[in-house]
Amino acid sequence: MEPQPKIGWVETSRLIQLDLRTYGAWLPGLGAEWSLLRRVLYAVLWSEMFGAALLFRLQTFFYEAGWPSLAWMLNVTNRMIYLVSIGRDVRADGGFYIAHGHVVIDGQTTFGRNVSVGPFVTLGLNTTVFDFRGPTLGDDVFIGTGAKLLGPIRVGHRARIGANAVVVSDVPDDHTAVGVPARAQPSHASSATRSEDAPRVVSLRS
Repeated sequence: MEPQPKIGWVETSRLIQLDLRTYGAWLPGLGAEWSLLRRVLYAVLWSEMFGAALLFRLQTFFYEAGWPSLAWMLNVTNRMIYLVSIGRDVRADGGFYIAHGHVVIDGQTTFGRNVSVGPFVTLGLNTTVFDFRGPTLGDDVFIGTGAKLLGPIRVGHRARIGANAVVVSDVPDDHTAVGVPARAQPSHASSATRSEDAPRVVSLRS
């Protein structure tokens, strides 16, 4: 099991800015010309959950920088304020969107770009096998309320995970997974925008 890639400050700053672009779609007053610090403070104050994504980014940075105690404090703060628990081995590309709280993400879980996570979602280990590998998600993935994604599975680009689905096997690109255990079927939207085109926000309104 290979370790997750290290994240320095330059990369952390880039990811925070991409997250801001996603949350900014819900914050019409957020000025694109503002400094990064001003935009971050505005989003923390006026967005319900941007603070959770920000704490996750800072937690990862401080773990990698050799400040595990500070990283742990940020982890605890995230759990207390936003009801979001994200492990130290989780990695996410830019545009990481957490809609509401009661989210648990653990193990070596990896998110692609522009992934939306609904409330009461769990991603992590499959306890039937002693394996620290978690799910690997592609770009533009939507995870509905109450979904569970467990074990070293792969979720393809533009996949949608239905509410309360329990996913324990791979989901191909452009598929929707529903049920317990979840079964994947082709999504109806065949003309979905790809992440290599203009950046977009995955709407949580279905």
